[in-house]
Amino acid sequence: MPDALSGFLKYWSLTLAVFFFYLFASMVAGLDVWDQIKQNVKKRRAQITAAGPPVDIDPLRGQTVAATIGMGPGQQPDATRRWILDLATGVANKLNLKVKILVLEDSKNHPFVHFHDGTQLKSYRVDKTWVADARAGNAERETQIKDLIERYLAADFLGMQDVRPKRTTELAREAASKAAPKAAAGAPETPPSEG
Repeated sequence: MPDALSGFLKYWSLTLAVFFFYLFASMVAGLDVWDQIKQNVKKRRAQITAAGPPVDIDPLRGQTVAATIGMGPGQQPDATRRWILDLATGVANKLNLKVKILVLEDSKNHPFVHFHDGTQLKSYRVDKTWVADARAGNAERETQIKDLIERYLAADFLGMQDVRPKRTTELAREAASKAAPKAAAGAPETPPSEG
């Protein structure tokens, strides 16, 4: 074999050997990466399976607003809200209503009772001082609270509008409670002043 051809083959054979070595090393590295990806996918699937079913993107699909009201998982009402919940449940059972009841508090810590039957949602605020009096043992206050809840439920869920209590505002109730002691003491009422 001539020297020129022998040098040419020697050069290209080394080039091909390096190329095949590089190709084999890349293939081994690719298989290693592929194996690592498969292991990561298995781990992730195991985590998802252990965590439970996937989260529904739209859990409220097909529900009315009233049907979405309810106590969340792990939420337990405090003693006051539990007392009102028991009271409201007793009143609803007395009226044979199939309603779900949720008791929350508004921004002024007044209990807020929600009743819903799946189609309509009715909310009533109970005065916190009335609740405190009733929980302290004032049976008259407890009876007043039960009576008002019963009358509102009968009017809103049973259609008995004639038993609905007269609507008043908190300011009107405060003014009436302040006027009652003055009238009892015989003091003349003063006309309201302009602010």
